[in-house]
Amino acid sequence: MKQLVLPLDHTPRFDPQEFVISRANQEAVLWLRSWPAWPGSCLALYGDEGCGKTHLSHIWQKSTGAKRLEGREFDNMDLDVLMTIPPYLVLEKAHLIKNEEKLFHVYNHLVQSQGGLLLISRTAPARWATRLPDLKSRLSTVPAIKIEAPDEPLLTQVIQKLFEDRQVKVEEDVIIFLLKHIERSFESARRWVETLNTHSLTSKRGITIPLVREALAQAEKESPSAPSPT
Repeated sequence: MKQLVLPLDHTPRFDPQEFVISRANQEAVLWLRSWPAWPGSCLALYGDEGCGKTHLSHIWQKSTGAKRLEGREFDNMDLDVLMTIPPYLVLEKAHLIKNEEKLFHVYNHLVQSQGGLLLISRTAPARWATRLPDLKSRLSTVPAIKIEAPDEPLLTQVIQKLFEDRQVKVEEDVIIFLLKHIERSFESARRWVETLNTHSLTSKRGITIPLVREALAQAEKESPSAPSPT
């Protein structure tokens, strides 16, 4: 009998000591450590989903006491309210902001208040479809730091952390085996951790190389383009 898998919320931990520094994110870490010496009091971090942008922004938020808002949440807030928050702001999914005039005013307010603005998005602000000329001009001067694609040592530690967030212990040789058969990206790592955790719970087995082989074989049947286990 297979065990029922409950849709529990696995809340990630954003402790500074748990962030893994590697070639892929070293530049972003150095920029955050250089605060408050950012040009124009603003910095943008961008990269693929799951690359560590949010984790880094939580570290900066904790050190500054910044307010955190998502792009659509920002759009729904009154400008008067935004002007009264502490002069430090993290804007997650900032590329989704529609009210460009509001962002322009908040940007100027934070700079004039000697505060700080950290923009988090998939792409650099200079590539956003910004229509307001004054805002476009401001965003073009913001230092935009890309978190690069992960190397194997970083992905190994990221996958270990994803399992630890679910309170699941997986041996390193299992993770290394997995990495040989999946796309090497943060998003792929996140999907496979979720898949293997589900396989483990439903079959009441630990996450071992045989279980990974089975999951890979099943994925190949469902999607012929998927890598085949060897």
